[in-house]
Amino acid sequence: MILDGIALSLITYEINEELIPSKIVDLLQIEQYGILFDLKNKRGSQKLFFSLRPDRMTFFISEMMAQEDLHSSTFLKQLKTQLQGGKLVNIEQVEFDRIIKLYIEPYQKFGTPLNYILIIEFMGKHSNAILVDANGYIKTALKQFGSELNRYREIKPGILYKSPPRQDKLNLFAISKEQFIDMVQNPGSSSPTEYLWYFLHHNFQGLSTKSAKEIVVFANFPTDFRLFQLNSEKLIMLWEKLCNLKERIAKHNVKPLLLIDKKSGRAIDYSLLSPASNKEVKYLSFARVSTCLEFFYHQTAEEGKKERLYRAISRTLQKTRDKLEEKKNFLEKRDKEIKDCEQYRKKGELIIANLWNLESGIDMVTLIDYTLPENPELEIELNPNLSPLQNARQFFQRYKKLAPNRETNKRQLLENQESLKKLKEMFLTLSENKDSLPELTTLYQKLIQLNYIKRKKDNRSRNVAGRTPSLQRFLSIDGWTVLLGKSNLQNEYLLRHLSNGNDFWLHHQTRPGAHVLIKNHQNLPAPPPDTLNFAARLAGYYSKVKNNEIAQIVYTLRKYVKKPKDSKAGKVIYSQEKNIAVLINHEQIKKEINQMMVV
Repeated sequence: MILDGIALSLITYEINEELIPSKIVDLLQIEQYGILFDLKNKRGSQKLFFSLRPDRMTFFISEMMAQEDLHSSTFLKQLKTQLQGGKLVNIEQVEFDRIIKLYIEPYQKFGTPLNYILIIEFMGKHSNAILVDANGYIKTALKQFGSELNRYREIKPGILYKSPPRQDKLNLFAISKEQFIDMVQNPGSSSPTEYLWYFLHHNFQGLSTKSAKEIVVFANFPTDFRLFQLNSEKLIMLWEKLCNLKERIAKHNVKPLLLIDKKSGRAIDYSLLSPASNKEVKYLSFARVSTCLEFFYHQTAEEGKKERLYRAISRTLQKTRDKLEEKKNFLEKRDKEIKDCEQYRKKGELIIANLWNLESGIDMVTLIDYTLPENPELEIELNPNLSPLQNARQFFQRYKKLAPNRETNKRQLLENQESLKKLKEMFLTLSENKDSLPELTTLYQKLIQLNYIKRKKDNRSRNVAGRTPSLQRFLSIDGWTVLLGKSNLQNEYLLRHLSNGNDFWLHHQTRPGAHVLIKNHQNLPAPPPDTLNFAARLAGYYSKVKNNEIAQIVYTLRKYVKKPKDSKAGKVIYSQEKNIAVLINHEQIKKEINQMMVV
């Protein structure tokens, strides 16, 4: 997941508009590289999330509380100590580069507080989050290292912070027309045969390869357009397009798009400018950059989880099958021996019956079996080091050892056969649901219950687990976020922690059931009709409305929904509501739920 200066510029604007200033209520660490700020301001509860994982770098205003993959580290503990209870007062991007500074005023009962700055460097595998004090000295960092690893700078507590080495690049959005034309006409180290997008990426900071290509497309050039093809007329046209682009970014007039593969339905990338057209890709637009980045982040995280789960389950099933096959071979061999145990008894009895005629020291004897009508001859191998009587006793001992195990071995064979049958069904389930995270999770839990996989210890505290119930989240065709609470606990959490005053709340008019919330990030007077209709049908479907029945749904702003004093969880009263009647078609709403659900 690529995060460059353009994306950070747009996110910084949204954070300034929606989160500044905010009180820092709590901080959580998601996996190893993600930090989630739980904030509160005049808009209500807010979340800010960043991840420095190299393959999933991201930064956005989040709409969901962390529910899993919580992590603990010294860095998190130090952040909590220094920042919890403080106030996020400002954010800035450093010279259109991939560096963000969060200015935080810590909570202090007495005296004048000294502000902290959390510096987030989105630099691929060199990314880092560093907390410095007002004098620029490092307090803590996600990654700490000394001069033995990096000669240019050390990242350790107590050391004066030093910025990453500057690249020999210019700020595209601060350069003059004359400078730009001179750079193109006198490219210096750049070759005239280079692609135009590479020239932009190589010479201007904050531009990823993807953004550089999108700028070329925005300027109405093909992505394989080369630098030497820029004549005077095209150069002026390029500059005018860049000026137009700069103005759009400055006014944050962009339309975030998610690129979805038509065949697989997977999100493959996002675009903030102008993606190249592709017939195999469909585009989903968003109202905010944060919503687009969060959706893409969760989609890529889901793909990662599916891949890890699939590998773990496949490896476990293969290992278990090998063990069961090995056990099956052993049991079948022992079953054959058990079936032959009557021969051991018969051989012993024949030796006893012929003791008078047998000598010690022989290794083979042929005796007539008078117990059978045909009186066949039976060859018996003997241990020449034992007497005939001792050989007979040894045959009786083998018989006594094997005979009682007949039923036990038969039962174990049946159990092993049943286990192999279940394992075959699991292999089939795995192959049919390799792209379904819920099915893979269910199969993984089943393997834990069967003790094929050892249960991992849950290090999360009960308080964290208790206050983060799992809610379903959807993205409407208009790019609006819709949240769903299906239980009293979820409904309570939805209203108290995930809603703001101007969000839209929906519920069935007369029946108990789900609370549905439409997030209103743009503070519009009404949601789009399609989004409202989808949310209303969700409220009806999860209130157990019968198939093809008309459901009467009420909706109002969240600020008009109140909780009576001392009432049970999920109980609310509302006012200034409006009504909408929707037809509940179970098959249709199920399809829409699968298509629009965000994991």
